[in-house]
Amino acid sequence: MNLLSFRYFLEVANTLNFSEASKRLHVSQPGLSQQISTLEKEMGFKLLKRTTRQVSLTEEGAYLYENLQPSFNKIENIINDIVQFKQIPQTTVRISSVPSAASLWVPKLLKKMRTTLGPVELYIEETTSKAAIQAVKQQQSHIAFIRTPTDPNELRDLDMMALELSQHPLRAILSKNHRLAGSEAIHLEDLKYESFIHYHPNNSPSLYYLLERACLEAGFVPNTLCVGPELMTIENLIGHEIGVTLMPDDMAGVMTGELVTIVPIAEKDYMSSISLIWEESPYTPFITQDVVNMAKKLFSHYIQD
Repeated sequence: MNLLSFRYFLEVANTLNFSEASKRLHVSQPGLSQQISTLEKEMGFKLLKRTTRQVSLTEEGAYLYENLQPSFNKIENIINDIVQFKQIPQTTVRISSVPSAASLWVPKLLKKMRTTLGPVELYIEETTSKAAIQAVKQQQSHIAFIRTPTDPNELRDLDMMALELSQHPLRAILSKNHRLAGSEAIHLEDLKYESFIHYHPNNSPSLYYLLERACLEAGFVPNTLCVGPELMTIENLIGHEIGVTLMPDDMAGVMTGELVTIVPIAEKDYMSSISLIWEESPYTPFITQDVVNMAKKLFSHYIQD
């Protein structure tokens, strides 16, 4: 049984005339008759009473027609819409984002989406870059804003595309009472004997390796006090004179600034970037590509070459 066979049956049931039905369907009358006979054999009962004078519905045929006709019209309309417009009525667009991008980039995109896509339900999840990548890969999120991986092959191996939006230099995050808090800029070697609030190598690998690299190039291995707290916890710990850290300035900008001081680094800029990612495959939903195209236009003057 296939959809076309039922379409033929509904047209015959509607007209009760094989000749008229075949004209409407643009098929030959013998071919139409054969399709109906095949459908009846597959279903195991007669749908039509056929004589030389008239065609009528059996009891089973009438039941099938009455219940199938409304649903079939809806099915055809749905199929026609998705083929014509290359999209489905989308009730939810799911976005994963690291906290700094959720503050900077996501609001701009959401405002554009609401004016372009109309009334859609938006689901925003703040999470780590690693979790955001997995959410896109497992189709739990349509797109994600992440801290760009240090290894460009990481996304490529997962069949993901990335659009780098912005780059941000590392800053030193110190308590307001820290001996270097009033400096215009500091040398990393001045933090050699400090205790660092570090990033988790699995959950935040880009930030972990960036902090490690910066300290190693300054001639020391960071003395790790603790690993992996949330941004608010980092601010509170440092604000209470428990450790220091290095942080991209977009992340630092999310903090309230009431408890900590953000100080530039005198050495070369150690950069961290934010990228928009999505899965590139034959099965990528239409809405994903629509949102990505929208983001490309919206952020065109930000996109890094």
